[in-house]
Amino acid sequence: DLIARPFESHDTVTIGPDEPLANAYTRMKLYDVSQLPVIEDGRLVGILDESDLLLAVAESSRRFKDPVRGAMVTDLTEIDVRAPVTDLLPIFERDFVAIVKDGGRFLGLITRVDLLHYLRRKADFQ
Repeated sequence: DLIARPFESHDTVTIGPDEPLANAYTRMKLYDVSQLPVIEDGRLVGILDESDLLLAVAESSRRFKDPVRGAMVTDLTEIDVRAPVTDLLPIFERDFVAIVKDGGRFLGLITRVDLLHYLRRKADFQ
């Protein structure tokens, strides 16, 4: 319910590590997302958000040609699919996105907006 764009149904907007940063920018803009899971050989290897992209290209717009691999974050904050909703709050307090996994399998991302939508829908049914 909380994952707005599940990975397994191919709804998650992703990027490959060897794609240029310009592709990441285009996808973020096109799909109105602020972060992209970086997928290689079907598995999550990193994440690239707007801040990472901005820091990578701020000093030289020529860096838009550089691969995502050089700007992505690999120290990931993961949460188990069975964790309670309250476990998301510390992740969001650190300005991270929740990377949801079931064991080693990447399921998708949960953002603050996803949690707000979930809580609003829940309030409508009470």
